[in-house]
Amino acid sequence: MHWFTSWQAAKSLGEIGLGNQKAMTALVNMVKSTDVNDIIFWEAIKSLGKIGFGDKKTIISLKKLLQSNFLDDYTRMLIASSLGLIDPDDEKAITTLVQMLQSNHVNHHIRREVASSLEEIIQDNNHRFAVIKTLSSYWRLNGEYYDLVWNCAQYMPYPDFCKAWHQHNFVTRTM
Repeated sequence: MHWFTSWQAAKSLGEIGLGNQKAMTALVNMVKSTDVNDIIFWEAIKSLGKIGFGDKKTIISLKKLLQSNFLDDYTRMLIASSLGLIDPDDEKAITTLVQMLQSNHVNHHIRREVASSLEEIIQDNNHRFAVIKTLSSYWRLNGEYYDLVWNCAQYMPYPDFCKAWHQHNFVTRTM
């Protein structure tokens, strides 16, 4: 099968509808296959993020993929983002994205996509706290992640936001 046809199939399966078991099975098989190129693999991961909400097989497959040591940053970001969409309580997805945001090795483009993904999937103040703490330590980025910070700030109590934002300025004393 020509790669474009496979890519189009992965994209179309992601538009079939939430919870379609046959579509999810086909996409999981694409993700597990060693015969697909990166473009098809990435499209299958994105499609799973669209239709796999709550599906245990899909969640297990993406968690297993996320544990791989052989992923590039873009693939890791896609997997974590899709996992965060289909399993909002998954701490590993949020942790992975926050770590990528902190990393000096992640390129500018991927970091922006990570921020966008976090904006979409963070659900609670613990996640928001981690994001704000991370971003506050290098705000030198000229407000580049303003939307993400603003999104978090809108849903956090002010004292929590201040504590996260100024976390790196607090000095703890030992006696």
